[in-house]
Amino acid sequence: MNVMIVNGNPDPDSGFDARLSRLAESARARGDRVQEFTLRELSIAQCVGCFGCWVKTPGICVFRDDQENILRGYVAADLVVMASPLIMGFTSALLKRCTDRIIPVLLPFIDTSTGECRHFLRYGKAPLLAVVYAPEPDTDPEDVEIAANLWQRLARNAGSRIACFRSLEQPLEEVWNELDRD
Repeated sequence: MNVMIVNGNPDPDSGFDARLSRLAESARARGDRVQEFTLRELSIAQCVGCFGCWVKTPGICVFRDDQENILRGYVAADLVVMASPLIMGFTSALLKRCTDRIIPVLLPFIDTSTGECRHFLRYGKAPLLAVVYAPEPDTDPEDVEIAANLWQRLARNAGSRIACFRSLEQPLEEVWNELDRD
């Protein structure tokens, strides 16, 4: 399986990266091909909503930055793991900036066959998404439910779905067991 891990942790000293590295190592041990991106080390502009990626340069963002490599990895992946500590109840701004810039993989045309408006996929398929997070000290079940619901909506809008929404504090076997059931 082609796995892409997107690390949205803004703090390299938090311990999050070490836990995420163990997840990547366990994927490699399973025989998966793993590509990793650490967003804090990359230059990624914010989406400005110009829709140039749909109209001016179809499938290509008008900003030529490190997001191009992420989009290539996204299109080639079977599974994309979005990883971030929870910050004020949601994943990091780094991860949000990255997901906002995923729209070039969608077409500007609308499909209403599901009863909701969805964009058609530019490349015919979307990877399965997983979200792994580190809770804040005051994270409660309601915080997790809200974040999970938002990610489920983001995935649906990108033509995918969330296979797993798990804390990195849980055993890695539980994360992979949940993904394997999918």
